[in-house]
This record gives sequence, C-alpha cells and structure tokens, in this order.
Amino acid sequence: MAKMDDSDLLKHLQANEEDSAEYIDLIGATRLKAMREYYREPYPGDEELDGWSTIVTSEVADAVESMLPGLVDTFTSSDEAVVFEPTKPEDVEGAAQATDACNYVFYKQNNGFLVLYTAIKDALIAQNCAVEWRLVSEMVRDVQEVQGAPIESLAMMEAQGFEIEAATPIQQPTQPPMMDEMGMLIEPPQLFNARVSRKKEKKSIRVEAFPPEQLHIKRGWTTPLLNDCPYVARAMEVTLSDLKQMGFKDVTAEDLRASDDPSPVGSDEDYRRSRIGDSSRAEDDTVDIEDDSLATGWLRIEYVLVDFDGDGIAERRLIHRLESKILSNEETDHVQIATASPIINPHRWDGMSVAEIASDGQLLKTDLTRGMVNASNLAVNPRKTVLTDAHGAPYANIDDLMDFRIGGLVRQSRPDSIGMEPVPFNATNTLPVLGYVDNMLEKRIGYSSNQAGMDGDSLRPGRTATEVSIQSNAAQQRVKLIARIFAEVLVKPIFRGILKLLTSGEMEPLAFKLRGQFVQYDPNEWRDGYDMTINVGLGTGDKAQQISFFNGLLERQMGLAQTPFGQIMITPDNIYNTLAKLVELGGQKNVGDFIGDPQGKPLPQPGPPPQLQIEQMKLQANQQGEQAKLQAQAQAKQMEMQYQAQADEMERQLQAQLEMIRQRAQQETDSQRQGMEANMHQMKMQQEAQLADLKEQYNERE
Repeated sequence: MAKMDDSDLLKHLQANEEDSAEYIDLIGATRLKAMREYYREPYPGDEELDGWSTIVTSEVADAVESMLPGLVDTFTSSDEAVVFEPTKPEDVEGAAQATDACNYVFYKQNNGFLVLYTAIKDALIAQNCAVEWRLVSEMVRDVQEVQGAPIESLAMMEAQGFEIEAATPIQQPTQPPMMDEMGMLIEPPQLFNARVSRKKEKKSIRVEAFPPEQLHIKRGWTTPLLNDCPYVARAMEVTLSDLKQMGFKDVTAEDLRASDDPSPVGSDEDYRRSRIGDSSRAEDDTVDIEDDSLATGWLRIEYVLVDFDGDGIAERRLIHRLESKILSNEETDHVQIATASPIINPHRWDGMSVAEIASDGQLLKTDLTRGMVNASNLAVNPRKTVLTDAHGAPYANIDDLMDFRIGGLVRQSRPDSIGMEPVPFNATNTLPVLGYVDNMLEKRIGYSSNQAGMDGDSLRPGRTATEVSIQSNAAQQRVKLIARIFAEVLVKPIFRGILKLLTSGEMEPLAFKLRGQFVQYDPNEWRDGYDMTINVGLGTGDKAQQISFFNGLLERQMGLAQTPFGQIMITPDNIYNTLAKLVELGGQKNVGDFIGDPQGKPLPQPGPPPQLQIEQMKLQANQQGEQAKLQAQAQAKQMEMQYQAQADEMERQLQAQLEMIRQRAQQETDSQRQGMEANMHQMKMQQEAQLADLKEQYNERE
C-alpha cells in the first residue's frame, strides 16, 4: 500500500470530524434540554400563561446536587485515591513511587478536586464528561543569586545564556599592596554580588476537564473506553499565542481565524455563553482584532487509527489540525482523553445522565405544583361575576374590579351587580400525587429524602438500628454503582495516562513533600509500563461504619501481635496502614503529622511479656523480703549471744568479788563486816542497774 500524503490524511480527518459532529448534533438536543431543566429555565409555552403560575420545580438540580458530594468525596477524601500494585518483587519500589508521583501530579500540580468536580457534574447533567491530559512546555525564569563573583565569572555566565539583572560591587577591606615576580603592582580583583536569570523550558502534565460538546468520538463506537477507538478528537478554542507556546511557529492569525467551530449552532455551548450574556461565537468576536497574538480559532487535537506509513497496519497517530491545515502528525501509544457516563448504555459510548431520568418527574411535578398554586390563588382571589343589562352594559365599573388594591373602591349602580364565582379548593387532592412522584424519583436516582436529614420514622418505637442501616444502604446502591463506573471508566484511564507521560523520558525529577518529608523521584528511572493493577479507593459506605471496622481490625492486629502468629501474620506496615486509614477517615490527609511510617525499620528486640515481667518483679520482691528477714534474724541472734556473754562475764566477776569479800569479812570485826556488806549491797544494785540498761539497749536494737 502507498504511503498516505497530507492531502489524503486531511480528507480522512475531515470526514471523521463531520460524521462525529452530526452525531453530537443529535444528542445535543438532549444535553441542551437537561441543562435548561437543571437551571430551571421556563418550559416552551410558558410565555402564554398570562397570570397563571410559571414556577419550575428543581427535581433535576436536586438529583444532581444530592449525588455530587458523595461522588466527589469518593475520590478526594484520600491522598491516594489510586494505588499502583506491583505483580513482581522488583516492581515494589517503582510502584510505590509511581503511586505517590501520579497522585501528586493529579491533586497538587493540577487541581484534581476541580477536575473531578467538573467532570462528574458534566456527566450527571449532560450525559458525558470529557477529561484530557497532555504534556505541556512553558518557558520559566531560573533566577540565581551570585555572591562574591569576579567580573570574569559573570562574563562566563553571560556567555552561557544568563542575563545579569543586577550587579553590586563589594566594598573590600584595605590590604597591603602585592607585587608580582617582575615587581609590578597587582591590583586585587573586584568582586560583585549579582542576580542572574535564564529562561529554560519546563515540562509538566496538565489535566483538564473540558466541555463535553467539544469531544468528538466515532459515532458507532461501542464502549466509553477510548484507547482503541478509531477516531477521538477535541475541538479546543485557542489563541495564536497559545499555538506559539505549543511550538507551532508557522501559524498565522489568518489561518487561525479561518478555523471554524465544529460544534453546531444552537448547541449547549451557545447556551453556556447565553447564560452569562455572551451570545457571540468565537468567529464573531472583534475584541482585540488588531492584536494578532489574541486572534482566536479552533484547534483539533485528534487521535486517529490510520495506515499513514502504508505498511498495511493502522497505527495510532496524534494530529494537531486547524480546519484545513495539519500542524503536527506523530505516532502515539495511547489516547489522552477519557469520557464517562453515570449510566452506561450497553454497546454504546454515550450513556444516560441523571438529569434524563429525573426530567419527566420534574415536568410532572412542575405541572402539579402549578395547579396547586393556581388553585390557591383562585381560592384567595376568585373570579367575579358582573350583572349586565339587556344590552350587555355592566352595572359595575370594570376598571375598579381590575384594581386589586386593598381597600379600593368599586363603583356600581345596583347593589346586586357584583358576585363571586364559587371555586372549590381541591389542591389538597394533589398532595398524594406529589408524594407518588417523589417516590418514583427516589427509585430512579437512588437518592432518598431520608438521606437529606433525619427520617420522620427514625424515632419510631421498635425500629432497630439494623432496619435503619438496611434502608440507608439500599438507598446508596445507585450512588455506589455510579462511583464504581467513574472509577473504572474515568479515573483509571487518567492515572494510566499520567504514568505513561511521566515515563516518556521527557520529564524532570519531581520534588515534593510527602507524609511530612521531602522526597525526589526521577520518573526516567522507572520502567515504562509496569505490570500492575490499579485499585481505586472508593469511599463508599458510612464513615462511622468504616471507623468502627478499622478500630476492630486494629484491636485484632494488636491481639495477634502478642501471640506466636504475630511474627508471621502482623508486620509494622500492617499496623501503620490501619492507623493511616483511621487518620484519613478522620478527615486528616497528612498522615505523617500524626504517625510515622515504619518503612521497613526493624523492631526493637522484644522483652518478656508484661505478665511475665510482673511475676518476675513479684518473685524478686519476695526474695528480697525473705533475705532481709533472714538478715534481721541473724543480727538479732548475734546481739542476743553478745548480751548473754556480757551477762555471764559480769556474773562471774561479781561472784569473784563476793568470794573475796567473804574471805576478808571473816578476818574483820562485826562492824567492819556490816560496812562491807552495805558496800556489797550497793555494788550489787549498781550491777543490776547496768544489766537492766544492757537489756533495754538489746530490746531497742531488736
């Protein structure tokens, strides 16, 4: 097969664009109707209801806004809504870095919350949403401060492309003159403090939710997943300045102004403009017409399967094109656009919106509500009857009857000329029908009025918590299903695309703060196309139930950790993950502010179990008590022996003295003997007193 030239390629692209635009025109009426009902615009024919109620109820807006908070919170309540899981041991570190980096790019470098909010709201109202991710380049100023640089260094930096924005000479201290070998005076070099800058190219990934009417998809495509679709395009309004920054230097303002908007006139895009008072199309805008850099036009970013090189195999190509001019044509490996619908139609890329299934309910309730309001107005201000003569002339002044001022006058020529038409008030019969319509909408959209606040039957005696939980879970099933659809069809392709762009070899290292620490990842070091699965962290279910579950899980983990199973079943990472999930459920995103990541750090050597430690302490205390008791008994025994020895010695000395005194007494006179006996008695009393003192001291020591 022959290689395709630019002319043939242009015809192929224009044919695909025209075919897809015709189908966008067909579904545009449904989208426009849904948006008008969301904003409660009057229905066709309301302008003819002169004097009657033209109120429009808000069932479509209520359905959309009731689902939106839970769906957005599903993906934004955690810093890791998407996790890359490795299937090989060597991919563990790369998968963890890819998880951190992709979530950082989506939520921090881009406003991930606003992207998801816009996309989900578009899908709930206008059938489909559209999100694009692409690599963008911009020129940024790299400013550096240079301290104490000689003039030669500044000249060298200027030769390297730096611009010297400011240079201030440094006042140097006075130094003694220096001579060279030839005796010539050497002047000290002049030093400068300078600020230099240089423009450099910085590449980043931009994620953007764009209006779904700008998305063109081959009409017969059978799935919302677009990576294999033969033709996917975005028609984006740009200025000449935008194209220059994108690298298209040979485009002129005339080329851009000649590029028409492929969206049909009267589409939902025009309605968006009309709501802000701007009914003009891009080609009719004459503001800044003299400034060519602000000239506007429509750029087609097209992903097409085509055999451009003539090898018989269609390859995916990324083409940037104005209406009739191809700006770039290069091969690519994936479609950088994702779309999703809250309700998927089997074998179709375009689904249904929540606004569609609530549309007829809003129309019906609007009609019933208008009837109630009209009936109330007639009951308060019924129609009047006026008596006329044979010629039809009224006996009352008609202008006075049309004047509804309180206390106003009504002129009449006969007392019986004015009467009231009997109007029965039947509006109460409408209330059961309104309740039926509400129940019908609840079944359709899965949102119950009980979820907006406390159910009137929630305090009914005998109503169990299980009954309340079953009803609440049943009402959330539709919302959970929509969340899973967005996860699989929208969020997964976005994060896969971000990873592909990060590993394309054109990105600089990413540096950011993660869990309280600054990290730097170089995507160029990762392998392209990890063999991974992606888990989307759905925040479904009641948070109180999730917190209760993880608290119970943590309790079981801590219990297992105290058993022999803990060494093979429970790791520090398991405990950390559970605590981190509890912190996230508590509404705190930065887990590192509260608990530290163990990151494979070894645990300290475990000591004996706490109960064993207590028993050991008790045994040690008992042993110390027994030892102290034995020591006290030994000391008492030793003191008793010392006392007994002293007592025996004193008794022996006393007996010896008495024996000596008896011997002397036999040789002396009776008077002398009496004196000696008195002395002996006194000495004995003194000895007994000493023995008593010794005994008292012994008792005190005990």
